[in-house]
Amino acid sequence: MTPSSYSNQPHALNCDCSVCWSKAEMAKPDPCPSTPCDQCRPASARPVRTLKMRLVAGAWTPLLSQWQITPAFTCAKHTPSDRPPKYWSVVASIGKPVPFVPLHEPFQLVG
Repeated sequence: MTPSSYSNQPHALNCDCSVCWSKAEMAKPDPCPSTPCDQCRPASARPVRTLKMRLVAGAWTPLLSQWQITPAFTCAKHTPSDRPPKYWSVVASIGKPVPFVPLHEPFQLVG
């Protein structure tokens, strides 16, 4: 059997190969918590009025336009906090920090 004829073979209905599993996983909806809600909207821009046009490659093309800009909006639920996330916690507070001062004294090797 040639590789091209093998790859075009239909899979069984109860096939559990990686290709069928991947297709089934990709068909599932993504329950992502960062999916915007109906209040959140992305920024958008659309042309309102064309001010200058020119014939380019046989087609009229706008060169200068006025645009209407709609700013993005993120609701309070999806707005990130002002504080950065806490990546570590204090294990032991032993008092005032002391700078490290290396010792440059000569020493003798033992042994």
